[in-house]
Amino acid sequence: MYRVILMFALLLSGCQSKPAPDAGWTAFGKGYYQLSDAWPGQSQQILQQVIWLDEQQQQQQFIISALLQPEAVLLIAISPLGQELWRLNYQPDHQLTVSGMAPFNQPEFAKTLLAQMQIALFSEEKVRSRLLQLTIQQSANERGLYDKDGKQLLQITNSAQLAVGQSITITAPIYSLKITTLQQDFLP
Repeated sequence: MYRVILMFALLLSGCQSKPAPDAGWTAFGKGYYQLSDAWPGQSQQILQQVIWLDEQQQQQQFIISALLQPEAVLLIAISPLGQELWRLNYQPDHQLTVSGMAPFNQPEFAKTLLAQMQIALFSEEKVRSRLLQLTIQQSANERGLYDKDGKQLLQITNSAQLAVGQSITITAPIYSLKITTLQQDFLP
């Protein structure tokens, strides 16, 4: 009987340490972030310039048109020449659709990118409530995401800044993003 109880406890703790993927959980190092399938603030459409720098120091620039609503988040990346590069749509019940060029058209990469965006834009309290085996540390201008061993997984400068002219920098292990808001329109 003792072995059955011990095995049940181990199974239960194993379930809690690795959440179900269909619940919007995204892995970061040895921990997880649960994606929000709704924008928590006022509905808005923003236009942002993104400078992407990969680990080989190769730079790409594109524009993101983001529609942020309580019922869905839609991101469309556009090349400097006006061509659609990729599209990400995230809706209630963690329904994700992606299309376009690699790696953005790969669901796991798209979820990670969306999670990084949420970690950068949401309030510290909202981010903290969505973490499992991860911690967030906030100072005046910096936000860091750490695993349970203290390893930094993300560094974000100027978090939660969406106003026109503001820039957010997200530094991940294999790339960095500088995101500058060009236009912001609040929707009714």
